[in-house]
Amino acid sequence: MIGAGGFIGTGSHLCEKLMMETPQKVLALDVYNEKIKHLLEPDTVEWSGRIQFHRINIKHDSRLEGLIKMADLTIHLAVICTPADYNTLPLETIYNNFIDARPVVKYCSENNKRLIHFSTCEVYGKTTGSFLPKDHPLA
Repeated sequence: MIGAGGFIGTGSHLCEKLMMETPQKVLALDVYNEKIKHLLEPDTVEWSGRIQFHRINIKHDSRLEGLIKMADLTIHLAVICTPADYNTLPLETIYNNFIDARPVVKYCSENNKRLIHFSTCEVYGKTTGSFLPKDHPLA
């Protein structure tokens, strides 16, 4: 699970749900692990040994392909989720959210692995509400 500890709550929540309700093993990849630290405590929970955290930045880490090869399924949740950046750094945000994910897609494809790729709603552009006056009830 790439982005396992990130802002999109589904990463940390999905890890938690998988640990609590399934026998699945999870390779949790992210640059941060604060939101899943409680899942990583050794010998304190019944799922000890079923989750491994790997501090990794998918932009430049040679371990990425090997970790994808180890998995039956890759769930990609890593995105830049900073609303201020959508308007001030739109190209960088698109680049980080999609171009940087190309190796993930490539490695999954080359190794015949399934991929679920999540994204933020901002990929669809501005919502209708963003064009409404600020005092409009739907804005």
